[in-house]
Amino acid sequence: MKIQNFDDLEDFSASTVLVLGYFDGLHRGHQALFAEARKIAAVLNLKIAVLTFPEKAVLTFKRFEPDMLLKLTSDRKREQLFADNGVDFLFYKSLTSAFAKNTSREFVENYCEKLNPQVIVTGFDYTTGSDMVNLESSENIRVVHVPEVDEGGEKISSSRIRDLIEKGNMTEANQLLGYEYESTGIVVHGFARGRELGYPTANLVIKDYIHLPAIGVYTVDVMRHGKRMRGFASIGYNDTFGGKEKTIEVNIFDFEEEIYGENLTVLWLARIRGMVKFNGVDALVAQMKQDEEVARSWE
Repeated sequence: MKIQNFDDLEDFSASTVLVLGYFDGLHRGHQALFAEARKIAAVLNLKIAVLTFPEKAVLTFKRFEPDMLLKLTSDRKREQLFADNGVDFLFYKSLTSAFAKNTSREFVENYCEKLNPQVIVTGFDYTTGSDMVNLESSENIRVVHVPEVDEGGEKISSSRIRDLIEKGNMTEANQLLGYEYESTGIVVHGFARGRELGYPTANLVIKDYIHLPAIGVYTVDVMRHGKRMRGFASIGYNDTFGGKEKTIEVNIFDFEEEIYGENLTVLWLARIRGMVKFNGVDALVAQMKQDEEVARSWE
């Protein structure tokens, strides 16, 4: 997959199926657009291109709040998902105030047409331009609107998935995503309490602006150097020890190496329980043993 800033585009000769949208999380609803694009591309011998924004549109149109920066995937993961869904060309265009003044017609003429689309694929509710209209087919370009994808009688959407993650419901969130939600962080030194309790942990600092699951203990898999390992992780404040800062601590089963400074990717599989302030270390260790049993047996 070739990745390029749209403003740096010079000569582009490929004929394409152009897919439009922001695609936060690139969940199963989004994946339906790319499934349709792949079908069309195969029949018409076209390449698949995406024109999207590097950041959420809300940053341009509303008063800033820090949560606006949070996404469902890192930029790296988002690009991986585009590639996995068959995209040949990924173009980024910053959604500036000047760009937002384009009408839908100007958007097509000044941007879309430069990518030589024979077909444009959008979601059923996709609107564009300062006039906020749905694109319609023209003499030269056919527009395909893909219907919504439902699960449990409700539309699969990025906002629905964000809500599930923030409640800690990773099982349902992963079902709607179509893959396992992940966070990548660097291993740093902590208080080393886990080692003293018989459960050494990797303390992670997440560098990406992504949503984190609710406070609690989770069954996780950890990716390191391409190897997938089971463990459990806690997100919380170490209430038993009077902690004040939120931490992410991961115990990787049957693993004893020192890995400070390394990057680990945590796949959040299922919530085991919420956080509890225990009366003492013995009660905490007993609970951690139960958490380990749950995590090891999860399938």
